[in-house]
Amino acid sequence: MAARQTKRATSRKPDRMNFRLDPEIKERVARAAAITGQGLTDFAVSTLSEKADEIIARHDTLLLDRDEFKFFLEVLDDARAPSKRSLAAAKRYRRGRREGARHRV
Repeated sequence: MAARQTKRATSRKPDRMNFRLDPEIKERVARAAAITGQGLTDFAVSTLSEKADEIIARHDTLLLDRDEFKFFLEVLDDARAPSKRSLAAAKRYRRGRREGARHRV
């Protein structure tokens, strides 16, 4: 008797988020959804996604004022040779080992 193989679906099921809202907040969200012509779920998903993107972008972006940027450039121009400790860390990194983390080379 041959073993039966099941075919996995290629599309992933969306995850669920369940939470309760204060009635006043839900009323405002429902009003905003209606203004944009979206259903409540579509509005909530798109708004959560946009806010998440905004927070991630803010986290991943470094903003410097003029003095900070000037200092940054001066440090980059500093012609000092790397320390022994820095060279050892670079060597470990190139070999693919870091304390507390692993990465592929």
